[in-house]
Formats: sequence, C-alpha cells, structure tokens
Amino acid sequence: MFRGKRSFAILLVSVMILSLAVSGCSIGAKKEIKIGVVTSVTGALAGYADQEIKGLKLGIAYATNGTNKVLGRDIKLVIEDDTGDPAVGKQKATKLLEQDKVDILQGTAATPVALQVAEVAKQYQVIFMVDPAAGDQLTTTNFNKYIFRTGCNTSQDALTGGAGAASLGKTFVHLAPDNAFGASSQAAWDAVFKAFGATLLKDVKVPLEAKDFAVYIQQVIQLKPDFLMITWSGASALKLFQQLNELGVYQKMKVTTGVGDRAGLMGLGEGAVGVKGMVKYFHTLPKNKVNDYLVAEHKKLYNGDPPDLFTAGGMAAGIAIVKGIEKAGSTKADKMIPALEGMSFDGPKGTYTFRKEDHQALQPMYFVEIVKDPAFTYPIPKLIKEYSATETAPPVNVPK
Repeated sequence: MFRGKRSFAILLVSVMILSLAVSGCSIGAKKEIKIGVVTSVTGALAGYADQEIKGLKLGIAYATNGTNKVLGRDIKLVIEDDTGDPAVGKQKATKLLEQDKVDILQGTAATPVALQVAEVAKQYQVIFMVDPAAGDQLTTTNFNKYIFRTGCNTSQDALTGGAGAASLGKTFVHLAPDNAFGASSQAAWDAVFKAFGATLLKDVKVPLEAKDFAVYIQQVIQLKPDFLMITWSGASALKLFQQLNELGVYQKMKVTTGVGDRAGLMGLGEGAVGVKGMVKYFHTLPKNKVNDYLVAEHKKLYNGDPPDLFTAGGMAAGIAIVKGIEKAGSTKADKMIPALEGMSFDGPKGTYTFRKEDHQALQPMYFVEIVKDPAFTYPIPKLIKEYSATETAPPVNVPK
C-alpha cells in the first residue's frame, strides 16, 4: 500500500515536471520579458522604423551590459508592422497584448498610429514607451498615465528652432504633412515665430504620400514670404528638398527646418548650405560615452554606417525601459509608473528626465547650420548651440 502511494506521488511529480517543460517554463527558468514594438516596418516611414528598432536593440544591450537580461529575465522583442495605418496599429497592439502576452509596448514611427496605440495601452494598463512619434498630442491633449516619451515632441523642436526666428524675417509660410504630426508641428512652430513678431501667410498642407511637390512649392513662391518653415517626415523628404533646390527656393527666400535623417540631408543638396534650423540628433554632435558606444557599435553591426536621426531615440527608449524595470522591480505599470516619473538616465544625447506631470522626456537639443564637410558626401549639420533640457522644456498642457 505504501509503495503504491509512493509510486503515485512519483508519477504525479513526473507529470508536473513534464507539463512545465512542455509549456516552456522548466523548473528554475524565469519567464522572459516581452516588449511589443508597433511601428511602420513598411510604408512612408519605414526608414524611421528601421532606425528606431536598431536603436532599441542597442539601448537594451547597453543598459544590460550585453546580456539582454533584466531582473534575471531574458528580454525579447516582438515586432509588428502598422504600415502607417492607425487602424492597423491598434489591431497590432491588441494582438501583441492578447496573443503574444507582451509586457510593455514601444513605438511608433507615426503620430496618428501612436495615438491609437496609446488608447490600447490605457485599456490594457501597460506602459507605452513612445519614440519617435513627435506629435504634441501624446503628452498634452491625448495624454494618459501609461504614456512615457523618450523622443522629443514638436514643441521642443519649435523652442529650439525658434532660436533663429528673429533673424529670418517678418512673414512666413509653413509647409507640413496633412496629418496629426503636421498639425501639431504647425501649431507649435507658428506660435514660436509669431512670438518673435512674424506673420503667418499660410499653412500649406501636403498629403504625406505625395510624390511630386511642385504645385505646393509654387504656392509658397507666389506668396513671397520672407522665410519658409518646412516640417516633413519620411522617404519623400529626399524628393521635397530636391525640388526646393530645383525651383530656386533657397535663392528666393530664407528656409528653416527641422533637419532630417541622412536621406533628407542628401536631398538638401549644396543649395541648402547655410540653412539654419534645429536637429534632434546627428551622430557627430553629442560628446559622451553613451553616444560613443552607439556610434561604434552601430558601425560595427551595420556595414560602417553611423546611427541616424531616430536611432538615438530608439536607444534612449531601450535604456529607459531597462532602467525603469530595474527601479520598479517589475514590468507592471502600477510599479513602473512611479519608478519612471521623475527618473533621469544617461542616453546618447546626454541626460534625459521624465517630467512627472506629462511623462515627456526633457533632453538636450541642437541648433545648427547646414555646411559642406570634406569628410561627408552630403551636407551636414554643424553645431551653433546646444540647448539644455531646461531651455527647451515645453509647457505642461495635460487634461485636468
């Protein structure tokens, strides 16, 4: 009788061990941490998504000293393509949470998509680490407590770019994509220019999917502003800046812009040399050990290419996620929110700090001039001034 009970007990333990092994949770193993990335793997912003993902991986590697583990648990990325469509982004975020059981969301390349993903994060009560989507809405009118943004928003861009506003002229036109990001950028930059006494002649809105910009550029030329402000994003930036050069816009008026990625810089051409504006990141600008690591590792992994405009933001998101989990001792939002609020960390641009009121990361920003450099085959940004996180801190404007 005793032997029978003992045999049954041994059998029961064996079944339990087998069950755990089959489920992937063998005894002693810790469940991996899954980060669900929703971004535009395809579509107009695919280049930005590529930069974001590369940076995210490097940020996790840096913050974990190459182990890709935090709290003794492996970190796994599960990446979904939103195609630049907000409805698709919402579906993919829901799929990541319900089917893949991810612990944290990260993304997106497009602001309209990020606005939808943010609502999903709120519904499922998980952290959504935003980068590179820059529309102010995410940390102002559409803010919810699950959003934390390592990327700078359009108000931070505008406050930096406004440094040169006084010397640009008295009248301006603002050309931007006809979407949530474009609307946010026009509102932020127009307000800064108006504060310096400039008069807006027109906001020119262009479909993001536009392939030819001549008709919109002709509108600008006919208005004869003192200066043109350009907000743009995506692969078509190359065509836009080429056509600006071909139609002689740089000779007809002053031009300022948020300087884009390498493709955008290549599109600027020599006609843009002397243009002044702001840039979120260019790999030669920051002088710190995190950026040194980013540049060296990126070149090592990607055929000698340096990190691009949004690679730094992806890296900052990866570092912030790891540091937040370490500080909270958990991936649960109720533990991570108080851990992340007010948290400072070192990233590729220097020190980033999540402001408690709106979870926007305050960070250094750069005002630059486009110059020729013999070390590059395209014009590059030369630093005029680095602005501190405090100098470019946007106003707090969250719902009461």
